[in-house]
Amino acid sequence: MDQLDDKKLEAFVDGIMEEAPLESPSADFTKNVMQKLEVEAPQQVFEYKPILSGRTLSLAFVAFVALVFLLGSHLGVDNGQGWFKNLNIESWFHGDWGWVKGFTFSKVTVYAFLFLGLMFFVQVPWLKRYMDRRVF
Repeated sequence: MDQLDDKKLEAFVDGIMEEAPLESPSADFTKNVMQKLEVEAPQQVFEYKPILSGRTLSLAFVAFVALVFLLGSHLGVDNGQGWFKNLNIESWFHGDWGWVKGFTFSKVTVYAFLFLGLMFFVQVPWLKRYMDRRVF
């Protein structure tokens, strides 16, 4: 019974296909398609925006330099030798810094802060490269 139904269905489809006209594309079909593709193709999908703005990086740099000068002035970097021999940095700071003289960091703490700072500045390019590979 299935074969009889299949033959009837096939005959019906053949009859419809014979009646249907054969359509062909216009002469400039390829040209029209290519023009549409050229018009729609150049779209900017992703625009890079830095994680930290230039203003933020500049402020962080200025704060870092100020911290280096502050630590250098209080921890004895300007001992009359090298670049700091003619600078009187202590006159720049008029606050009471007596509590700093008795305060010391262990070497482990200093190394930990240096390592964390290094890792912070390493992870920004690493994350950018990771995001570039994942987005596109």
